[in-house]
Amino acid sequence: MSPYRVLGYPYRAQVAFCTLLVMGLALCVLPVDKTMAWIIAGLAASVGLLLMVWRSLRLRRASIQHAAILSALAEATSYLPLRLRTRMPLVLVIGDHLDRIFDRSGSEGALIHVGDGAIWLRVDRLSDLPHLAVAVHQWRDGRAPDGIVLMLSPSAHADVEVLAQALRLARQAASDTSRLLGRRLPGYLSVYQRVTDEKMHSPSWFGISSAWPMRDASRFDVVSQFFDADMGRSNGDRLKAWRAAALSGVIDWTREVALPLLQERRQPAAPWPLYGVAWIDAGATVHGDTSSVWRSFLQVRTRVGAPRCDATAAPWPLPQPLIEAMPQQAWISPRLRALAHALCLLAYAIAIAFWCAAYNNKTLLVQTTDHLSHFASIPAVHDEARRDALSLLVSERDRLDRYQRQGVPMRLDLGLYHGAAVIPALNDAIASYQSPPPLPTIFTLDSMSLFDTGQATLKPGSTRMLVNALEAIKAHPKERILVAGYTDNVGGAATNLQLSVARAMAVRNWLMDVSDVPASRFAIQGYGDTRPIADNDSADGRARNRRVEITLIPDMPSG
Repeated sequence: MSPYRVLGYPYRAQVAFCTLLVMGLALCVLPVDKTMAWIIAGLAASVGLLLMVWRSLRLRRASIQHAAILSALAEATSYLPLRLRTRMPLVLVIGDHLDRIFDRSGSEGALIHVGDGAIWLRVDRLSDLPHLAVAVHQWRDGRAPDGIVLMLSPSAHADVEVLAQALRLARQAASDTSRLLGRRLPGYLSVYQRVTDEKMHSPSWFGISSAWPMRDASRFDVVSQFFDADMGRSNGDRLKAWRAAALSGVIDWTREVALPLLQERRQPAAPWPLYGVAWIDAGATVHGDTSSVWRSFLQVRTRVGAPRCDATAAPWPLPQPLIEAMPQQAWISPRLRALAHALCLLAYAIAIAFWCAAYNNKTLLVQTTDHLSHFASIPAVHDEARRDALSLLVSERDRLDRYQRQGVPMRLDLGLYHGAAVIPALNDAIASYQSPPPLPTIFTLDSMSLFDTGQATLKPGSTRMLVNALEAIKAHPKERILVAGYTDNVGGAATNLQLSVARAMAVRNWLMDVSDVPASRFAIQGYGDTRPIADNDSADGRARNRRVEITLIPDMPSG
């Protein structure tokens, strides 16, 4: 059984190779995120494992189901080299009286016969034919059986209905076999009918065989004409004339009864693929009043019965002449086919990998370009949005720098990587970002704490409120200082404006007196009651509006 297990197309190895290719593509180059890549790889591994388990179970079931016949086949051909075993014609034999054909050399129940130009494999049950053909296909290192030979004995069937049922089953089995193998097997018909006594002659085969299917029975005429001529040469020998006439009748029976049943197109099964027919004066005979389709046909045709004769002793001869014109199969070692398929799969995988790498690089460049365009389109006043866009550019630049230092991942590589070309553009965009100037620092002072009502002279002790502002001014020696005065709406507008200017000037003068801050850094402004920060209708609101603000203004960067 070992040859059966090791030969044939390596489906499981091919599935494993294909699974590894899919997993490699998913994890290395497919344009999906890591989670989806692992999901695809996991699905590929699961499907591949299931297919390999299914294939293993199928092979095991086939080996168990046909263990006896495959063991006999291996034993019968053990002396043949592998090359001869795959090249020697092998035919599956079905039909009538298989025991009388295969029981040779005293071996009853023989399943195999190696000789007569071929390996003859006996199939007793038609239901076993399709699966046995698949097992033989594996055993022969991927080469299908060369044909199916239907052994037909007209005397073995009581009436046409019984014969029709048997032939329909044979057609269905042959059709199922061709479907499982993926190719149509040539069909042959071997007709055994005893018409004369064996002592009178040595049985020999008559028939026709072709390397192409026979479309009709017109080629039977050549054999019929031979027997008609043989009758003319009988020279009064009644037995010789009878034999020629009877064999011609067997041919006509095949043409008129058997072939229509085998090739009728109204049946669900495909017609019998006839490549050859052979007839022989050997086989079973009809005794007494036993009915058979042959006796009925003969009586209708000749109006006389057949002479009494005995059945041919086993073993009956095999139709070796049919093998001579058998079409040759185009056979290539399954390992070579598997290698070719693996190379094709590898080529497809490489093509997909290059396409994915090109797509990933295009996506990278488009994404980077979009980030650059988005950053450039944000106005400087929207600093928060610019910072978010800037963080994307920095992340993109750092990633590309990492690729430069540590190597480009395979999903972007394969000689198609162009990410380095956009690093300068990223660096320029990042360098172009300028933070907005800091907001001015404002110190708000209550005028009532600094001045008396309607006055612009600092009250004694009020300068303690100016100490914090003074310290901030000293801490920022380069910032300009704006001192602005504000009043409530009590009094005239002009008076309030003058009062606000005077109070601002008083605060500025004090700051200049107690520090070395030059006058050029100061600016004063009076707004009177024009910029209230609260409602002047209430005392509390008016108190809030009476104020002096000291604002530290940062210098704007030049250029």
